[in-house]
Amino acid sequence: MTKYNSILVPIDGSDNAKRALEQAVDLATTYGASITLAYVAHDIAPLANFDQISTATEYVKEHLPQDMEKEGQVFLDGIAKTVPESVPVKSVFAVGSPGPAIVEAAKDGNFDLIVMGSRGLGPLKGLFLGSVSSYVVTRAGCSVLIVK
Repeated sequence: MTKYNSILVPIDGSDNAKRALEQAVDLATTYGASITLAYVAHDIAPLANFDQISTATEYVKEHLPQDMEKEGQVFLDGIAKTVPESVPVKSVFAVGSPGPAIVEAAKDGNFDLIVMGSRGLGPLKGLFLGSVSSYVVTRAGCSVLIVK
């Protein structure tokens, strides 16, 4: 049986992501593994290309990324508090497209396992496997557990 040491758990606030975290906590407890929570905010760079509104554009370029990171970290800190103290937990915040950002985080962190929800908060909630989870399953260099 495979032993997991480090588990990456992408979190977006969806019910499936919450169930994935519960599963990851169970696995971490069983194997003595650590958990890293990951939150990916969508890149706002395309929004910042409206040169007609120069004042707003400058504000967006200067402040929005910092604000997004602060809010993302507050979100991650709140989720981390739900993890039992016996399980080591860290968090990582990224800006970009969720699928590629999760795969990159898994590679950079040398994770043994990604545990994630089958569908997130995107517009295609009715699909069995969402576009992000499908992307991660086909491109991650480690095992991926999809939770419904």
